[in-house]
Amino acid sequence: MNYENKNLSCDILVAGGGIGGLSFAVSIKERMPETDVLIIEKQTAGYSGKANKGGGVLQYFDPEKVQPIDFLKLHVKEIGAYLGDQEMMLKYVSMNKEMIDKLSEWGVGIPKDENGRYRVLPTGPMTAMIRANLDMTVQVRRRAEKLGVRFLDKTAMSDLLTDGGKIAGATAFSILDGTFYVIKAKAVVLATGSQNYRIGSMWSSGRGDGIAAAYRAGAEMRNAEFGNFAQLAKVKSHHEVVFGENNMYNAEGEFITKNFRKTRETDISSTAIREWYIQMINGKGPVHLEFGEGHPGPGARALHDGSKDQSYDSRFRELNEKSAAEVDTDLEVCPLFIGEQSPICVGHDMQTSVAGLYAIGDCSYCGSAAPGAVPAPPGRNRGSGILNAVFAALVCAESIAASGLGGGAEIDMAQAESCREQLFAPLNRKEGVTAKEVIALVQKAVAPVEQSVFMKQDRMEQAMQYVRKARELAGKMKAEDLHDLLACREAEAMVLSAEMHYFASAIRKESRGWFLREDYPDMDNANWLKWIILKNVNGEMTYTTRDVPIEKWPVKP
Repeated sequence: MNYENKNLSCDILVAGGGIGGLSFAVSIKERMPETDVLIIEKQTAGYSGKANKGGGVLQYFDPEKVQPIDFLKLHVKEIGAYLGDQEMMLKYVSMNKEMIDKLSEWGVGIPKDENGRYRVLPTGPMTAMIRANLDMTVQVRRRAEKLGVRFLDKTAMSDLLTDGGKIAGATAFSILDGTFYVIKAKAVVLATGSQNYRIGSMWSSGRGDGIAAAYRAGAEMRNAEFGNFAQLAKVKSHHEVVFGENNMYNAEGEFITKNFRKTRETDISSTAIREWYIQMINGKGPVHLEFGEGHPGPGARALHDGSKDQSYDSRFRELNEKSAAEVDTDLEVCPLFIGEQSPICVGHDMQTSVAGLYAIGDCSYCGSAAPGAVPAPPGRNRGSGILNAVFAALVCAESIAASGLGGGAEIDMAQAESCREQLFAPLNRKEGVTAKEVIALVQKAVAPVEQSVFMKQDRMEQAMQYVRKARELAGKMKAEDLHDLLACREAEAMVLSAEMHYFASAIRKESRGWFLREDYPDMDNANWLKWIILKNVNGEMTYTTRDVPIEKWPVKP
């Protein structure tokens, strides 16, 4: 099929129109008003991503009660398990109120009390949450438009273009009419989200396509093994149960939460998933939740502050709670695999190992190493997802403004043409498999938590058999139309993400933080206080390890 070719240019190309991409665009235009910023989004910028899909909460640290160093000590020991970049985490906590104030300044509705203070709900040791209206991304898009940011919606980035190890731009295609774009840019910022494997509905917008593009372009990946987040969900309704791990009972009525935690923690850990699995294989399932008389239980209702709700999303929350009350009569729970893989490796300036290529938000959260041994947000910290994206956006904009853009690299049109041929290949096949068939195989690998969360070598090998089959079929996918073509690209990204997860998981022979191996149950600081770095070298997935520079940071094992 022949589709029109178009050449475009800009100073900064932003791939992804969720909260991260929009926040970066606004921030860089505030710092560098004359910069030509173009956002491409495969859906519609302002309506895409996960920030507006039902979460809508911001992590909060009370500056009068919480010192950044105190939270760092808690996080490093109880969550990040000494694998995190402590400088990055300190900076994130220190900028907490600044980020919330920025969102409010940009038009995001954040409830306040009669004294003008944010309404805060305590959630755990040193942490709290503030609710934000679910139209937050729309409001930030409006701010970006007023500042002159350009938008190209319904347009999916397909590949990154490089020249001599430096970013030159990207290719993209319209999912409406197939127009193939070659976009020259002095810098490219990836804000394309994490890999969520299309299992959990609220999270399914994270398709990993930006991660795959960065990998193909030669960017390093870090902490790919920490892409296995799972949340307890009600079996009957599939509603997620936030903080439900504190109230777990087996079929014999035994309180089993005590088997994996002694006190209330910041959020769900993989030990809750492990306990569910152990109970089930020992014939003590199903697992269910019990709450004391008059206890409202966990979930969205816990986020209300008791005030009269006049927010944009109050009707949504009302209907959601009504639906939950009607369906959730049975409190049997099981793990819902979500993923949250975010491995694009970035430095403190959010630049990848490819010059001129930056990655922010959920595509590089673990790759930044800020959280340590835990998957992308919520990362055992509710409300950290939105603010991590804003944090990375502000840091990225600050670093680009400080360093400047330079002249940029030249587009290699032969490289762009090769990308075009590979992109449209599924549309030219008369025979082949569907994207859904490939996706189903990957889901068979990652969805069972005994293969992805509480791992063991033989179970990982079983999962990899599905992934290898998916890889074989991915080269034979056919597409009926442009939307089907997009699904093929996303299926390829899903296969790659699963490969990276199991490749790195087999290398890390220990258990640390969220990462659990039944065959290596102990944390091994002598041998594995290291980051695993994956890289595409001539089409082969290779790895190196990098020692965590724990000696220069304040919290040590």
